[in-house]
Amino acid sequence: MIIKKIQIENYLCYYSINTFQFEDGLNIVLGENNEGKTKFFEAVEWLFDGRTDDVVNLISAKKLNEISSGDSFRVSVSMIVEQYETESKISRSFTVNKKATNEIDTSSVLFEGEETDNTTGERIPKNAQNLLDRIFPYQIRKYSMFKGETELNIFDNDEALANLINLFSDARHYEKYTEKGAFLRDKAEKAVEQSTRQNRRNQNAYNLLESEISQLHREKERLKVHLNSTEEEKTKLEKNIKEAEKYANNAKELETINKRIENIETKISLANRIIDFNFTTSLFDENWILVNFEPFHKEFSEKIAAHSIKRRELQSEYDKEKGIKEGEKRVKAELLNNAVPLPDNIPSKAIMEEMLSEKICKVCNRSANPNGTDEEVKAYNFMMSRLKTYLESQAVKENEPEKDELLFKYDYANRLENLSISHEDNLKNLRLIRSDIKDKFELISEREKEKQGFEELLEKEKDERKKILGDSKIADESKLLNVFKNYTHWQEDFKSINKDYFNLNTKFQGILNKIKLKQDEKDKIDLTSASSFLLKTRDILRHIEVIFNETKEKKFDEFINRLESKSNKYLSKINVEAFTGQIKFSKKRIGGDRMKIEVSLFESGGRYFVPGTAVRTSMNISILLAISELANEVRDETYPMIFDAPTSSFGETKTGDFLNLIYETSNQKIILLKDFIGSVKNPDGSIKELFIKNEFNSVKRKKAFWVKLERPFDKNILSTINTEVNPL
Repeated sequence: MIIKKIQIENYLCYYSINTFQFEDGLNIVLGENNEGKTKFFEAVEWLFDGRTDDVVNLISAKKLNEISSGDSFRVSVSMIVEQYETESKISRSFTVNKKATNEIDTSSVLFEGEETDNTTGERIPKNAQNLLDRIFPYQIRKYSMFKGETELNIFDNDEALANLINLFSDARHYEKYTEKGAFLRDKAEKAVEQSTRQNRRNQNAYNLLESEISQLHREKERLKVHLNSTEEEKTKLEKNIKEAEKYANNAKELETINKRIENIETKISLANRIIDFNFTTSLFDENWILVNFEPFHKEFSEKIAAHSIKRRELQSEYDKEKGIKEGEKRVKAELLNNAVPLPDNIPSKAIMEEMLSEKICKVCNRSANPNGTDEEVKAYNFMMSRLKTYLESQAVKENEPEKDELLFKYDYANRLENLSISHEDNLKNLRLIRSDIKDKFELISEREKEKQGFEELLEKEKDERKKILGDSKIADESKLLNVFKNYTHWQEDFKSINKDYFNLNTKFQGILNKIKLKQDEKDKIDLTSASSFLLKTRDILRHIEVIFNETKEKKFDEFINRLESKSNKYLSKINVEAFTGQIKFSKKRIGGDRMKIEVSLFESGGRYFVPGTAVRTSMNISILLAISELANEVRDETYPMIFDAPTSSFGETKTGDFLNLIYETSNQKIILLKDFIGSVKNPDGSIKELFIKNEFNSVKRKKAFWVKLERPFDKNILSTINTEVNPL
């Protein structure tokens, strides 16, 4: 089968009708990223598998923008193939109608097929799905179309081997024989059993053995179920670990760098706290305002000193006045020759009034007349003074101070003086504020420099983190970290489940051995109980079943050996002047009696080799080329292979060697690549012009195309996007 033509019409970036005319052999489609390669691959996938639920997302925006409301156009992908000199066409299409409201609706997707009559040239409509399955079966397509390097590893899927054997191996022919052999052997076993049961002599022992065998089979089936589920879990873990290993190093680096970033951010935060504290609290709030305090203090202390002098002068005057009064009291006492004065109440008030009325002093018998002589007036005034003194002594005086009133009742002046003294004592510290502030500014400056250094380091670490995320192909940081956490858990789980699996498998094999022993004992009883004819028939059918199984196994092994041999042949050619190693296909029994094929790479001496991406890609492509060659040998037919960017890890030189190698292989191949394209850029980094490098001239091919976006275009307006198809 050869794909002669693929036509893409108004499908996404492929505006209008775009035609690829292919040849048998190597066809190369070159294109930069996002310029149409993968859309070509997806268009072919849609033709084969046909999604119908979201076709509005397959419409060319340029075409849709071009038409008016009420107009319609067709979106289609079609392929013309040639097989056994007959030409067939398969197409998938739908119609887009643009409404007046600027909305669109789409018709149902049509999947159409037609075949050309070789004799008349007439095109005959065919059921498209039947036609596709006949000319390009699904099982073959499974080994024919691959997008990217990771999808090349088809043997990660357990079903891949079964599909392969069913397609190409002679072992598939023996499947029906092994089933028939098992059926006949089972019938013969039951016939022998019935014959043996008729002999009562060994019936009890026979029944007991049968019961034990039956129980062992039940145990075997139970273990088999357990083994299968354990194997599935183990395989799942292996796959997860293998997948995580791609990113484990990145995840570990990410975790390390995140710790470094956290540490740097803590240091920056600490520096910020120091800077903020010293600027706001220590400097401005507490100290800065006191830098110019000393002149104010000087003026204050001078006023306090003057006030103190005045206060002491006033106090001194007050004390003098008080002393004078005290002195007068003492002088009066001295005038009486220190004699004790009479009390105020002698003579009494009544006698004094009597004597004043009678104008005579009855103490000294002298006349006392205010109108008399000087002596009489003096005596009269004396008695009147004594009366007055007495009366005053009897009067009640409210709030009479017990003590002399202080001149300065409150101690404000002393408090001001003490405050002045306190400030004076603190002047030394205030004078140190300037140097303290200078020291703090220097400290802060150092912290600022340190912080700037941390911030620069932080930016570098963050750039490194972006690079790690970019390299890991997992843009989401949390997912990448989860991969690492899961990777650690999965490794621990794998050790545990591997141990469980080993124990279960050992137990399973033990059950099989016990069944065989019990079966041998049963056979011995059969020898003495059943008829010779039945025994011989049973033994013959047992042998026949074994022969069928062994033949099937042998054919299976032969197929694997052929696949291995052809794969290594291609691997040695692809990896010219580089390490290749040897591909090994090894059978592995899983879940008790299930079979799995593992593909590994070994270096000389039988040492297992873990391939890098480029070597793994070479290995997988070699296997696919070998499968293609086997398909040709077994079916006498070739099928096309379509690869989208299968050699991203190759350099251009190795890609060129690879293309020249597969040019020599027999079937048709369509390879989509971004290699061999150079560019001239504008000063702002945008692409000014693309060109095909001269190195592409040395690449052998039957046909080549260059798909690229029509320029100029607006990267923000989808309707300006159109992929041109340029034959080279």
